[in-house]
Amino acid sequence: MRFLKLFFIVFISKFSFSQNLLINGSFEDENICTEFHVNCSPEGWVSTSDAFNNFYKNPAIAHSGSHCIAIDAGNSKKQFRRTYIRTQLLCQLRKGNKYRIEFYIKSRHDILDSIGIYFTPYDFLFETQVLYRIIPSVYIADAALHPQKNDTNWQKISIEYTATGKELYLTLGNFSKMDMNGNTGIQLVNDFFVFFDDISLTPEDPNERICDGWQNTKDEIYSFNERHQFLNLYVKRYIKNPPDPPVVGKTIIHTIDTLILPDILFEFNKSGLNNNSFQLLDSLSGSLRNKQIDSLVIEGHSDSTGTIGYNMKLSKDRALSVAKYINEKLSQDKELIVTRGWGSERPVADNRTAIGRQVNRRVEIFIYIRQ
Repeated sequence: MRFLKLFFIVFISKFSFSQNLLINGSFEDENICTEFHVNCSPEGWVSTSDAFNNFYKNPAIAHSGSHCIAIDAGNSKKQFRRTYIRTQLLCQLRKGNKYRIEFYIKSRHDILDSIGIYFTPYDFLFETQVLYRIIPSVYIADAALHPQKNDTNWQKISIEYTATGKELYLTLGNFSKMDMNGNTGIQLVNDFFVFFDDISLTPEDPNERICDGWQNTKDEIYSFNERHQFLNLYVKRYIKNPPDPPVVGKTIIHTIDTLILPDILFEFNKSGLNNNSFQLLDSLSGSLRNKQIDSLVIEGHSDSTGTIGYNMKLSKDRALSVAKYINEKLSQDKELIVTRGWGSERPVADNRTAIGRQVNRRVEIFIYIRQ
């Protein structure tokens, strides 16, 4: 019997690990403020003015669900009156990596060109620059999918952003150098409103996913309940000496290696490993000892001969044999190793030929290593 060549393959996973790095982008979770003990604003998002006036709870207004939020882009009676809303990221972005920012926006006013996104390593609540002089990280007018003029419906915005690695907060607002003034055209309304809903920030790399500890970070963000006057007191207290920025983990990037074990490394028609497999698995185990393994997925496959039940059991038992051997060598947490048996459901060659059937009888080891 000819020994089949063994090899490692680095490949792009079929499964995307991309996850939203912003919390409550739909604004459906409501914050209960400490001052009035009512649901006065969205969890995780803080406005530079009284958020209660700009937090909408009406399905007829929201893009989806029941909630959305608005900012003041200007005011017909007050010079450079603007509000900004900011949130903290769940994870630190990776310098040079690309991320996709998407959200829905609408306004009855032709003012969207100057709406922008501003990333900062510090809390925008303690921004010391004159706000209308700030240059944002990106204007939505420069997005690949940007808003159309004179369209007052919800419009989708999609922006590709390259990270500097210093991003901890994201702020939305009007960053025009000119003031919005004049009549709004709406009776008894002096504010030029811009509405936002369904905001997301996700990695473009399908193997980059949310950081460890994100749930704790979310809980900490949600625990910040100061709004209204309490928020003003908080800012005044720390404006000259702001709190240290939060410490959050970087997003996790997986590299995924695959080792294919052919049929000849197992006892004939059985699940037990033979002597030829030990050296290979010992080498694999040794190479993994100093790496951060996120998980090992071990999948068994068979050819199409035999019954479905027999093939399923044989493929599953072979995967379990490999898992047991590797686990003993690595002394890893058993929860890191996942085994599956697919039987003949996923052939990679023609089962009508002897060579094809031999190729289909295999065990695949997927090794997810974090960077």
